[in-house]
Amino acid sequence: MAKNMGAKTFFDPNAPAVVLKSLFYKYDKDGSGQLSKSELAVLFKQDLGFNNEQADAYALLLDRDGNGQVSFDEFNSWLKSGEKFKNINDKCRYHRLVKAVDLFNKYDVDKSHALDKGEFKKLFKEVGGKPHNLDKALKELDKDANGLVSFPEFLRWLNWIPLEEF
Repeated sequence: MAKNMGAKTFFDPNAPAVVLKSLFYKYDKDGSGQLSKSELAVLFKQDLGFNNEQADAYALLLDRDGNGQVSFDEFNSWLKSGEKFKNINDKCRYHRLVKAVDLFNKYDVDKSHALDKGEFKKLFKEVGGKPHNLDKALKELDKDANGLVSFPEFLRWLNWIPLEEF
């Protein structure tokens, strides 16, 4: 389970922006303004005590646009969401999250952290979707209209765990 040391300060909805930005830039080692999966791993595994599976799940959850990186806005939204660690501390919720990560990764064959139309088509077909409904389904899932289905968009579609916190 994740350690909650210091989490109360950073997860406080009233935490000053300067504090949250300094936390973000502490992990942004390459100065790109984005946290890569390896930079997030330092935060999640070394500082919060997550195991590999938990760190991978949270990296996907935070990456709302599916570009494989976490921006300050995505990071800030998570910290201010009130979610804290519900998705890994609740065993039932965590089990569903892991299943969703596995399913998502099964179809994310290019490992881009998002499903393109071809990848989504295979998933849609396997779950019984009709070919003539593919474009409509993709449009409904792709909330940011970037032509890709990010993990949070996929998770909302599955509706296996509540995502109102994110």
